[in-house]
Amino acid sequence: MPKKWNIKAIHHFIKSGILAGFAGVLLKLLLTGDMLLYIAPHLMLYVDIAVCGLVIMTAFQIYVAFLSLKKNVIVCDCGHDHSHSHSHEPARSSWLQAGIYSLFIFPLILATILPNTALAGSMAQGKGMNVSGISAKGKDGPVELVSMRGGVDPAVQNMFKTNVYNRDYAKLGMRLYNQEMIEMKDQWFIEKLQAINTFVDNFQGKSIKITGFVYREEGLPASQFIIGRMAMTHCIADISPYGIITETPDAGQYPNDTWLTITGTIDHTEYHGQKVMKINIEQIEPAVANAVPYVYPDWNFASEL
Repeated sequence: MPKKWNIKAIHHFIKSGILAGFAGVLLKLLLTGDMLLYIAPHLMLYVDIAVCGLVIMTAFQIYVAFLSLKKNVIVCDCGHDHSHSHSHEPARSSWLQAGIYSLFIFPLILATILPNTALAGSMAQGKGMNVSGISAKGKDGPVELVSMRGGVDPAVQNMFKTNVYNRDYAKLGMRLYNQEMIEMKDQWFIEKLQAINTFVDNFQGKSIKITGFVYREEGLPASQFIIGRMAMTHCIADISPYGIITETPDAGQYPNDTWLTITGTIDHTEYHGQKVMKINIEQIEPAVANAVPYVYPDWNFASEL
């Protein structure tokens, strides 16, 4: 081996490669948009900062690696005289060093060869489908009228009287009630689900449209399935399924995880002892999932009403 290729230089280049690998993987996820398969949009800023930090660290490590080909490089502030025998390198066997590096290299290999895919609706089998929306903080308390900016029809306002815990969902409910067709789009999907379920009697017969995947679980009649979406709060670790029970005589011909766009009218039914909304299907169309098919809760949605 040429003299300049000393063992410390080799270690510096391996570290440079590992840092460059992690920076490259994160950068690729950002550029392709696949990062949203793993984290919610409000965390993207932190990933941007992390990538910038990794790029800077990689550049510095590469500089140290090339410098170590010319001379012995010590990066520390220990106060020792490095012209003598003092060393910061612990005595390690080649197998131990290879094992340590593999802890970083193996995840990089997996990140490179494995496809970035969204979680399927079958995951709901383990977590259970939420068909009522976000749980309210409380159900008791004095019932009062809820006001909205711009005013509201007094008759409609009286229909959505509620307690302080559901005031924001009452405002959203009044907005939805005045729509000719309620569309369950990605924005406020969970909030709309909660609002309609909270005041489900007010929405009987209202037209609704939703796109999602087919899901079934034990106990549902053959004429029913759930049209669902996967919701992410912060990252893929907290992902949960949300959906709406639908009913049609042809329900059996649609396999689980099939994506459909459903149009129908709102009704109600019992689900695990709870009164929830149901869609009586009038029209079914095949659909294609978005590249990032998740929906996200908006904790500040009330400020936009």
